[in-house]
Amino acid sequence: MPLGQTPYIFRGGQEDLKRLFYSDPDKAFARAITIPAGYGIVKAGAIMGIITESTDRVGQHVPYTGLDAVGNVAAGIANLFGAAFLTANPTTGTEGQVSMEDSYKFAVGDHLVAGDSDLSNTDLGAITAIDRTTYSHIAAITVTNSFDSETIAKGAVIAIQSYATDPWVAATGVLKAAVDTGTGENAKGGQGVLVIKNAMLYSASLYNYNADVVTDLTGSSDSDPYFII
Repeated sequence: MPLGQTPYIFRGGQEDLKRLFYSDPDKAFARAITIPAGYGIVKAGAIMGIITESTDRVGQHVPYTGLDAVGNVAAGIANLFGAAFLTANPTTGTEGQVSMEDSYKFAVGDHLVAGDSDLSNTDLGAITAIDRTTYSHIAAITVTNSFDSETIAKGAVIAIQSYATDPWVAATGVLKAAVDTGTGENAKGGQGVLVIKNAMLYSASLYNYNADVVTDLTGSSDSDPYFII
């Protein structure tokens, strides 16, 4: 992307390519998935969850947010690219504000979960409205159930539910190759391949990986630096 007309040299930053599989990737059990729009480039090795409740997106996959346990928001900010940070404290109302770009991760009918570093996860129920016209820089998302006093000072986020009961999020597999889902209003989503079993992966190459993922995927981390599913 051009950075302006002033003469410049932009060297950028190097992103090291990581090897994901220790085992033979062709022997892993995997299946094709659809990822909804708005999540940008979801990298190979991203832990994914499945949308459990939505008007028309049930069965699509979103990046796992790492909200299984209290404290993961504060301890793992880098592991929350599947979530959207709130831009204002929602108190205990039914409206949460996010950046305009982040709002395109969501659609009316999606069921959301909220969390911060101090509270247990909150079931927000279904999105009933997304207001992108009142403000030019933020969107207001209205949900069925009230927030539980999550605060932006403690990293308050919302994410699409990937589990039908508490804690409202769960991991279902590992993305085999990167998928560009786009960002903002014109994002279209993308298709990818999800590894669900019979693989030995490098733990350091996984994104959104935590202890809860090991339980969700019935995996083993005892062979560190490898994760076995």
